[in-house]
Amino acid sequence: MRLPMEAPNNPEFWNRAAGTKTFTHPLDHARFTNAVSRDAHILDFGCGQGRLSTELAELGYQSVVGVDSSAPMIQAARARCPDFEFLVNDGHALPFAAASFDAVLLFTVLTCVPDGAAQKNMLAEFKRVLRPGGLLPISDYPLQTDARNLARYEKFAGDPSGDGTFRLDGTTLRHHRPEWFDELLAGMNVEEKVERDAMTMNGNPARIVQLLPQSRLTAQECR
Repeated sequence: MRLPMEAPNNPEFWNRAAGTKTFTHPLDHARFTNAVSRDAHILDFGCGQGRLSTELAELGYQSVVGVDSSAPMIQAARARCPDFEFLVNDGHALPFAAASFDAVLLFTVLTCVPDGAAQKNMLAEFKRVLRPGGLLPISDYPLQTDARNLARYEKFAGDPSGDGTFRLDGTTLRHHRPEWFDELLAGMNVEEKVERDAMTMNGNPARIVQLLPQSRLTAQECR
């Protein structure tokens, strides 16, 4: 029996997750520092508890803004990395001027926004605030092939959000077809694409994909 999906993006789930979940998608320090200079202005969107912002500080980056839709996540990030700016925002209308950032990090963001139209709206905002030639490092989940995930996909097959959508602990998540990443990143140069093993926020092994898209926009197009 296929079950109907409930409303996505339960904010209480992510508020609770600030104190209960562990996020571990790895930032490849060597690749990142080779691609992004230490004087870059960086947006860490979906910063959660500030893990990546802290790593960036340890790598010598001094201009980082962390953004997350969950106030408890932002509180945790401010406590963890007090030298950076953190603010609450859902990503659909960012309070930054066009071409403000040299890099925008999106680590496990797309999986938390199951609706395809909402993802495209957010990507348009990230591209807007990215400077010409800027980078959009993404780490997220492609469709998985293990029995546990295949059963979850089947349970909610046909959901309008798209293939790979499922429910977990009261919220809606999504894993993605490779072609969907291509569609979201249309108009950008994808400099790198790496698949690797990682752990989910619940401690389960998973396959992830890490992409390094670069903006093709000119300064005029960013305005």
